[in-house]
Amino acid sequence: MKKGLITLLLVFIILSSRIFAQDETGSEEAGSMVNIYMRNFVRASLGTKVQILQDAAKIEDEEMGPLYLRAVEFVLNNAELIATDQTATELAVLAIRLIGESEYTPAKYKVWKLFNTSKDTTLRIAIMNALGIIARNDNDLIDSLNTWLSRANSLLAAGEKPDPQVVKECVVTLGKLGDVSSFPILFTIMNLGYSKEIQDKAEEVLFEIGGDLKENFIGVINNNPIPEKIKALKMALASERLNDNEKGEIAERALILGLRTTTNSTEERAVLREMRFESINALNQRRWARATESVIEHFNTTVQEFERGVSGLERLIEAIECLGAMGTHEAAERLNVYLGLMNSLKESGNAVNERIVLRVIQNLGELGDRVAADNLLYISYLDYGDAVKEAAREAFNNLKR
Repeated sequence: MKKGLITLLLVFIILSSRIFAQDETGSEEAGSMVNIYMRNFVRASLGTKVQILQDAAKIEDEEMGPLYLRAVEFVLNNAELIATDQTATELAVLAIRLIGESEYTPAKYKVWKLFNTSKDTTLRIAIMNALGIIARNDNDLIDSLNTWLSRANSLLAAGEKPDPQVVKECVVTLGKLGDVSSFPILFTIMNLGYSKEIQDKAEEVLFEIGGDLKENFIGVINNNPIPEKIKALKMALASERLNDNEKGEIAERALILGLRTTTNSTEERAVLREMRFESINALNQRRWARATESVIEHFNTTVQEFERGVSGLERLIEAIECLGAMGTHEAAERLNVYLGLMNSLKESGNAVNERIVLRVIQNLGELGDRVAADNLLYISYLDYGDAVKEAAREAFNNLKR
């Protein structure tokens, strides 16, 4: 009898423990550590809420993410506290930090909502830090971050001053997320009036971005404002992370954009010309024959600019030498037509710049295409100087048999 009473008592204790562990819905999860902390969080004062989060963070092997999310929701529902109570800001910053450290991704949209709700610099920096972890591979959030940074760039360009600390942290965050869509926006950072610290960070982060680096630079050259196009070209050509073929492709694209882009701004037209000249030198160095058609178009444009006094003699010579470096029949044909024009002018008694003629002859000799034979031979019958005639003889003798 006594043994039966003891057994009955044990059963009663076990059942009572299970009932106590259940919440109002009957869920046995109510007895989990996170739910215990969440119930205490709900009833606690503001200062105690901070202590509860601090204590929860010390517990190992327990998912406390829902508690941290509850804290963010509390702050969102009491947004006015952030502006008036430092403890509320402390709670928000702590919750955000713990969400990031625990990589609790279900909180990411509420975290972003809090960013847009608050203007507190410390909290916004904490949010950016957390998003660098919990927003990975989330295209919607990455687009939102890109949009926010793009708007900050627009504000700065318009003479306003976005929070530089938050801007810097956004740059760092986008670098951590490493999505290719951020590349052109980060590139713009380097060309506005931000501090050198922010510009340097943006340049560093650019090379952490995923995707094809060559295509990233081509994207900036295609789509960003004119002043940024040439900076992208120069940065790409100077980069040790791109090989010669990739740089050749970038230079070819920049040359095409330099030739085809139109603008009413005198300053921007000058930038486009400079971009063409940078591209021509890069293509010349790499003997990038694929670009022959664009190099010929550049030569035609440069001849016109030289005649109008817009481009100098050195730029025309660079265009001639780049044609010589192409090694193609089309390049030889164009130089030969130009030499024929020079010969006609000379024969008519017009002044001809013999330095230009000499470079055309030398590059035709390098190309070695017999298309130039008649014009090279005819030079000996015209009133050119000895240096030009000697160069023509050498070039003629170099023509392919």
